[in-house]
Amino acid sequence: MSKQTFATGRCLCGAVSYTIRAEPIGMGQCHCKDCQHASGTGHMSLARFKRDDVTITGKTASYASTAESGNINTRHFCPTCGSRVYGENSARPGLVNITVGCLDDHSWFSPQVVVYAKDRPKWDVTSQDNFGVSVAHPFVSVGFR
Repeated sequence: MSKQTFATGRCLCGAVSYTIRAEPIGMGQCHCKDCQHASGTGHMSLARFKRDDVTITGKTASYASTAESGNINTRHFCPTCGSRVYGENSARPGLVNITVGCLDDHSWFSPQVVVYAKDRPKWDVTSQDNFGVSVAHPFVSVGFR
């Protein structure tokens, strides 16, 4: 029996799309310098899912970089429009971080943690509720960074 669809999403041009069949196992915002460069803004909003619960359709390009932690973060994006769709971390096989802005409906998103708050630009205002969590937070240990 197949699971019911929880969420769907796509890149800007629609060439890459995805279906998610389970609720996220974590949600957060990352202010690290890599996420700032990759997003072109002050943070990246991400929802983490088990890879087996996500079906991605369409070809992506990718870029891998070494994070401050030493882990390899691979960001997958549409080669046509450039939208970052999801990412993977070498330390957490089997998990994917979906870029929240690419979801068709992201009204359910509520970040549980904000990481790398030390790098947050003063002009990037995010929720203060979960602010300043260190990278040793349990959310990080299950695949955020």
